[in-house]
Amino acid sequence: MVNVAKLAPEPYCGGPAGAEGEPPSLDSFPSLRTAVARSSRTFDVNHLPLDLQRVVADLTEKYDRKYALCVAFTIRTAVELHRGWHMTLLTSKIMQQLKDRFDLSLTWKLGVLRLEFRLDEGNYELHRKVPYDYDSEFQDKYTRIAEALMAGHIDVERALQYQVEVKRGDHTACSGRFFRAPPGRLVIYPFLANTCCVIFFGGDWRDFWVTTVCGIVTGLIEVACDSAGPMGGMVKDT
Repeated sequence: MVNVAKLAPEPYCGGPAGAEGEPPSLDSFPSLRTAVARSSRTFDVNHLPLDLQRVVADLTEKYDRKYALCVAFTIRTAVELHRGWHMTLLTSKIMQQLKDRFDLSLTWKLGVLRLEFRLDEGNYELHRKVPYDYDSEFQDKYTRIAEALMAGHIDVERALQYQVEVKRGDHTACSGRFFRAPPGRLVIYPFLANTCCVIFFGGDWRDFWVTTVCGIVTGLIEVACDSAGPMGGMVKDT
């Protein structure tokens, strides 16, 4: 004869559920996805430039980490958005919104190629030189990250990490990454040159091929300047 008492489950005695004799719920144990998300939420400041790392360290000691990272996020957003003179108004508008949202002590001066940032009542001053370029997808992602941060959908740690991933091309299609850098970028210059010549200036087939050659030469010069180091960058800007 089977003893029914031995088949009954023993009462649960303690654990995450808290009440003795009460089995734990599924919510009492964090999932692996939640644990990974929490562990990777802290942003690695080594992704920032060295001068901005020093500023973040000083502001963290003077205020707190969130304030310092919000300053770094605003500066990075401005640098990546401001890739041509026509982006100055949009960049300044988003910076003002971030400044008001997080009460930042930050002023700026946006030139065509050079940007100046003054922080903490002028105690720090950073200068940046940006390329005269335009990438609508790239800029759209940075704008959406800033809007998500201001709306409270993500924190500043995750927002900075998203910026690193966008810069790295993790959220861009393979075709976009191909045309964003050589050799794929060499295809864009002649295409833009010959189509603009024919469509906007009424050029004929002779003009079409001349501008195509000019576009190819321009792309090769840019590749040569990029591979020549700092001096090549100076030559390209002039």
